[in-house]
Formats: sequence, structure tokens, C-alpha cells
Amino acid sequence: MVRIKTIDNTVVPYMSAINLKFKIEKKWFSNQFFVTLNSWNAQYYAILGYDFLQRNKVVIDTVNKQLLVGNQKFDFEENSPTNVCSETTDCDISESDKNKKESFELINNNFGEKGDVSEETFHALNVKIANNIAVQPFSTEIINLKVPKNIAKNKDLIFIPKKNKLGYLINESLNVPTNANLFHTIIENNTNKVIHVRKNTIMGKLSTFDVNDIMSPSESEIYQINNLNLNEIHKMRRDELLKSDFKLDHLNDKDKKDMQDLLLKNYKVFSKSYKTLGETSAVIPEFSLLHNFPLQTKPYSIPLMAKKYAQQEINNLLEAGIIEPSSSSYCFAVIFIKKKQNPSDSNSEPKFRMVVDYRLLNSITETFKICLPKISEIIKNIAGRKIYCVLDLKSAFFQIKLRDEDKRKLAFCTEMGNFQPTRLPFGSKNSTSYFHTLISKCLNGITGKNVQFFLDDIIIAADSLCELKVTLQTVFDRLTKFNLTLDPAKLQLCKPEITYLGFDLNANGFSPSEQNVNKVTNFPRPKNLKQVQMFLGILNYFRGLIYDYAGIVEPLVKLTKKNTPFVWSVECENAFNTVQEIILKKPTLKNFDRNLPISLITDASKIAICGILLQKKDNVYYPLEFFSRKLTPAECKYPSIRRELLAIYASVKHFHDQLLLENFELLTDAKPLTEYQSLDKKPEIVARWLLYLGTFSFTPTHIPGSLNPADFLSRVVEENSLNVNNITLFQPNDKLSMQNISIEQKQDAILSKIMNDLSVNKQCKQYFLDVNSGLLMIKNAHKNKKKIVNRIVIPKSLIKVCIETA
Repeated sequence: MVRIKTIDNTVVPYMSAINLKFKIEKKWFSNQFFVTLNSWNAQYYAILGYDFLQRNKVVIDTVNKQLLVGNQKFDFEENSPTNVCSETTDCDISESDKNKKESFELINNNFGEKGDVSEETFHALNVKIANNIAVQPFSTEIINLKVPKNIAKNKDLIFIPKKNKLGYLINESLNVPTNANLFHTIIENNTNKVIHVRKNTIMGKLSTFDVNDIMSPSESEIYQINNLNLNEIHKMRRDELLKSDFKLDHLNDKDKKDMQDLLLKNYKVFSKSYKTLGETSAVIPEFSLLHNFPLQTKPYSIPLMAKKYAQQEINNLLEAGIIEPSSSSYCFAVIFIKKKQNPSDSNSEPKFRMVVDYRLLNSITETFKICLPKISEIIKNIAGRKIYCVLDLKSAFFQIKLRDEDKRKLAFCTEMGNFQPTRLPFGSKNSTSYFHTLISKCLNGITGKNVQFFLDDIIIAADSLCELKVTLQTVFDRLTKFNLTLDPAKLQLCKPEITYLGFDLNANGFSPSEQNVNKVTNFPRPKNLKQVQMFLGILNYFRGLIYDYAGIVEPLVKLTKKNTPFVWSVECENAFNTVQEIILKKPTLKNFDRNLPISLITDASKIAICGILLQKKDNVYYPLEFFSRKLTPAECKYPSIRRELLAIYASVKHFHDQLLLENFELLTDAKPLTEYQSLDKKPEIVARWLLYLGTFSFTPTHIPGSLNPADFLSRVVEENSLNVNNITLFQPNDKLSMQNISIEQKQDAILSKIMNDLSVNKQCKQYFLDVNSGLLMIKNAHKNKKKIVNRIVIPKSLIKVCIETA
């Protein structure tokens, strides 16, 4: 892609490009010209850039004020040309006009800044200065360059200078070497300091000059670069889209054809390249800065393995008009981050993501605040359906146009030059907020149980393929209206189970994805505070899937308190292993259904409170979500009945959105409501809790402590289900039957030894064998310590099953 910039660093905007044939004297040339606006006051009708001069071995001899074309020399003339060449006809330049044409000023074109020349064009060799020189400020000197021995003698040579950091300037030149095998050229010092150049410093490259530069004329060809209209872009989208772009092999032939027809019919919403990317001004980002002092950062060097990708990416973005050459006083560095490689495709070339480091700019950018949706709410709304699709927008942020006054603020620099975005870039402070605003506006009115989105990922759910196609068409219509496009390579279509935002969704509900399960189960045992915080940070994403989460991880949370020494205790090890075992089983929760009755079960201990939101279907309760939190030091001192009331209050408050205006059943193993309501004088905090609970409609149902899920891990009831007032509460696993527990107890090394000891000596204060079932039982004191409760001893092999069932 071309960068058009004049010698004084002015950017020249262009509208299109055209290939023209023209003749200088008797030689034909063909070159691509760019059609520009007249607003930049060009003195000439046409200007030839470096690409033409270098490709055709044309040399500007600034010393003798001559232009060298082949073996002919033409003197400069100061008059501007009077001829205008037609865009559609050949251009024949007369002798007088030709000389005028050669006074064209130079423009940095395909080769960037002056001196940045492709070595492959000339097959050039390095050339060194023959002696030490000192160039005085604002003066010029003739220097001698040593001609390499392997360059043919008595040949015209082209000298191409090398970029330098000292500030001197050497022009390209053509000359014949002297008998002493030296090449003369001129060096200019335009600085206010003396420039010293040491002997044998590489000054540039030399190459022999090939006079065989006659070119045959070619057909004129017009390229619309920046001004493609929407109809032309739609045609390009249709032409580049293929049936094979959509992964539908898991469908039968009829469904596959129907879905392909639907997708190909909506070709306007798909893009496979930057050229066909969507573009919208439905949302106009504004980058308001705290001050107007330009900011610059030092450019980062591009890794060698990323240079090819960087050049290609910059060219593609330029060609699509997503970025443009910039002369802005703002300038930020670019980073190329290596993308994760597919393990099955290890031989492919590495891919990178180009990111501009806008951290300095972000620090002075005013914040555009929005409220992003909660991922948990999205998952709960969309889970439990039979068919899913996930749509991913192509280069999402690049589809939003920027205001002209904001483009210069976001300029960036690379080794290929300075550029500025014309679309919303990734990495700027408010990009996410503006993009979310756009998608909210685009999908307004159709989001709900069938459609949800989080930034550029749109998920569509349905219970049948017919319903899915109708919803898909509705979404496609909205995207077409806003001229937004999807990436066909990233679509997930018509799948009964899908991974979205870290969760696996299917008809049964939602559970943590395999990738996130591995993050938890493969996490090494923490060895310091930072690793504990990292582990808890990962777990926090799934706390709604774990019953009594706060109580389980309480030993780990203690380690994060200020001034607490890091001691990995037995309690920490047990908590670490327990939570890993729970996540390993991928606990699955149902999604909320407003047509089913709702129940809430709560419990409290000395360190935490918890609650479970349930719904009843076919006389069976299914968990929707778990809530738990650790008690504060003051709350730990509450009496038991007040902690139970706190558990009710906190659970109702947590599930506020689902319970408000609903008549739900409250299941609890204590009677705190009736106890406190009967008091004439209530504590102030209790009065506030009861006042809040009074805004909800619920029916309290007392359940014995032995049937509360908090106690389920330490006991198994005689029946194959848990019942509350003859209603099934949970369906335990078949492995927890009396017969299987008895077998596992006998196979457990420790428990079998205890059972053998009991068969010899039946006198034991703690353990005993049940007369009817033969199970090993344990005597535990109840919470009120007024009675002893007999419980089944669960063998180690069944602990995971108990956790999963609970």
C-alpha cells in the first residue's frame, strides 16, 4: 500500500488510483498515479515518486541539476508544465514538456522515507567512506567513497545512501568511478553542530546502472481504494463467501442445506478481509483529553519473526482505509503479540496481534462509563436450551468510524512509518464502552431468553432448528441495518452444547468449561500469598456453582489477611483439595424458569452463611444457584438463631431479582422468623432485616437439621431420596445406597480395621455397628449439645460422590 507524503511531511489524501502509459522521448513507461484533491495546492499536474525513479533506474543529479534517464541527460527547468494528460488515453510528452516534467518534486511512496530503498531492486553492495571528514554546520563537502572490487570498472554506478542518526544528508547520485576506484558524492550538514564521519563508515550502497529500461505499455486500470460504495462492498462480500466457510458437518444433509441457504442469503453480514469489513457511525466515539499537550512514546523494535507479518498487516490496514499516513504530533508505540498456535498445526507460520500501547493516552482520557452486563446473568438467561449458535464480529472495534478530530490523537509509529486510525482501535480507554453501546443499540428489543451478547460475542439459543433460523434472521437483519459484519471462520452453529464465556451450556443447564476446570484442578499447591490470591481469583468465577463456598475456602481466605504469616495448615490443604474435587465434577445448575415454583433454602454456621435457590419440577427440587459468604468478626458473635435469620436476609437480598414479586417457599432448619416476630422489642438490626423481608412474599417451611444440605455430606438417609414433608428434595447418587456404602466401608483400610476391632470389642465411645444395616456409625453431638446424633461414616472413596450430590 502507498504512503503519499510530500518533502515537507504533508500528507496528501487520495481518492483512487489509475495506471497510465506515457512516453519520455522515445521510451514508453507505465506507472500508477493517485488521484488527489486540489486542496493541497500542487504546482504540477502530475508527480513521479520514488517508486518510479527506482524501478526504472532514473537518477536525480542535484549537483548538475540534471535528470538521467537511461543514457540520456535532461536539464532541469523551473517552469511548471502546461499539458494535462487524459486519465484514459496515452500521454505523449514532448521534448520541452518532458524537461518541465522532470522538475517534479519527490514524494515518499512505496519505499517510505528518503533512502529507504529495496536492496533487491539494485543487487547493491555496501560502500564505505575513504577517509575521515568533518562537515561544518550548514555546509556541504565532497566525499570519496571506496568502490568495492567486485563491481565492474568503467561502468556507471548508482549510489543509494543509508539512513543515519547523525543528521547529515546525502542524495542519490549516478557517476563513473575514478581511476583510483573512488566514487564522488556530496554530503550536507543542515544541523548547527560539526558532524564527524570516520573512515570506513558504511555510507550506503553502490550498484551498476542497467540502461535496458524500456517498458512496454499496459492497459489502464482503475482501483477504487478509499471510496468503495456499499453496493460494491456487498458484491465483494458475496464473491468471497463460500459454503465451506461454515462448519455444519454435524447436521444431517437437509438441515445442513437449509442452514447454508440461510447463511449465503445473508452474505451482507459476513466479512473475510479488512476490505469488506463493516463500517458504522451509529455510535460516534469521543476522545476528550484532560489537556491538549501532544504525547509521544518511543517506538518499540519489531521482533525479526514478526517483521513480515507487521509489514503485511500495515499494508492491509492501509489498503482497507482502516489506518492512514499521519503527520500528527501524537505518537504511540506498537506491540506485536504472538497468538496461541493450534497444537494440531504446529508447522504453520506464527501469527501476531498488532496492539498500540495507549497507556499514556489513557491516563489523560476522560472516562466514558457504562454498565457492562454480568456474565452470570447472561449465562442464567440463555442456559437450558436445546440448540445454540455463537456469532463473532470480525475485527469488531474496527467497524466503528472515528471523528476526524480524534484520529490524530490516536496516531502510532512503526518502522514502516507513522499512521493514524480511521476506525476505533483496540487498547484505547473507552473502546470497549463505545462498542458495547453500539451492540446494545443494534440488538435493542430482541435480547432475552433467545439472544444475549457480551461485547463482540452474540449467542443465540432455541429449542428447535426452525426457531433458531427465525431468530438468526432477526439478528442478521439488525446487523445489516447497522452495516456490521461477522467472521464466518469463528461461527459456532447449531450445536446442542456450546462453550460461552467460560461455561458449557446445554439443555440441562450450565457448568464450568473444561478449560476452566483444568485451570482449577491443575493449579499447583500455593506456596505464597500471591498464589493463594490467584487461586481464589479463579474460584470466584464459579462461586455460584459451589454450595457453602465461603465456608469451604475460609482457611484459604484467612491467609490473605493483613499481617498474617503464610502457614499452609491441614485445614488449608483440605479446603484446597475439596474445592478442586468439586470443580473436577463440573457441577451443573439449571437455568431459571418463571413458570416453575421457587424455593429458597438457607443455613448458617459459626463462620459462614449460605443459601440455595431451587425450583421444583416433577416433585423434585433442582438447584439454580448457590450463595455464601463469610461472617464478619461481629457476626460470628451472634447467637445461633440470629445467624440463621441473617442467612435468610442475606440470601433473599442476593437473589433479589429472581424473588421479587414472586411467591416462594422458604426452607430453613430453624425458626428465626417466628421467634423474632413474637418479640415485643426487637434489636434494631433485626428489625431492619424483618422490614426488608416484609417486602417479599414467601411461605416459611421448617425442615429438620438432618435434612438440610449443609449436613448432607455427613449422613445418608435410609431412603434413596431426600424428602421434606414427603416432597423429594434431592436425588442422591446410586453409589450412596446402603448396600454400596457397606461395601466401600469394608474395602476402606482404616474403616475396615475399626469394624474388625468393633466385632471383637463392642465397647466403644465413638463408633458402633448398626444392628439392622451393618453400617459403621459415629456418635456426634448435635449443635445444641443436648443430644447425640448418630451418623453414617462415609468412606474416602465416596466423599467426591457426596460432594457432587450435595
